[in-house]
Amino acid sequence: MSNPYTGTVASTLRKAQLLLGESQQVASGQSLLDSALLEAALTQLWRAYRAFLAEQGHQLQLGFAAGSEPESAQALAALVSQRGKFSGDVTELVNLSEDPESWLSGLCRAWAGHWQLSTSAPAGSSGASNATASGVETMIPVRQLDNPSAGPQDAAMTADNLRHWYQALVELIQRQRAQSQEW
Repeated sequence: MSNPYTGTVASTLRKAQLLLGESQQVASGQSLLDSALLEAALTQLWRAYRAFLAEQGHQLQLGFAAGSEPESAQALAALVSQRGKFSGDVTELVNLSEDPESWLSGLCRAWAGHWQLSTSAPAGSSGASNATASGVETMIPVRQLDNPSAGPQDAAMTADNLRHWYQALVELIQRQRAQSQEW
């Protein structure tokens, strides 16, 4: 039985690898381009993680419909438990996501921070919020791009962290796939 998610995992991992490679080659004066490449790499890593969760679910024959794939390792574990099954691989994913020191926990925090809209003033500003001259709060947070201090949501999303998460995710996927083929 062929797994429809395996190709998505491979494709998104390759895209993340290419984006991280491009990020290494960006000149130091192009922080906006580098930021865009890192955000795109984070998106691809997250898509690969989610597709891998769906791949695991498909392999365990959980029978979820397309579009209703698990959003987290905990959601996948709940589906496994509901069906009266057990998976050491899913348990490992849950443990990694719940360990605050693990690479997967760091990836999850970076993803959550990526979507968090900040309405506070950027570091080093005069303390004003994202209000316009009329006093209306804007939906798009203002950030000084040449300011070396990153906001809280960007703190963990460095190129080195993304490369580490990429490598760890690839190793996890390869190891878990190899173990499942032994059975």
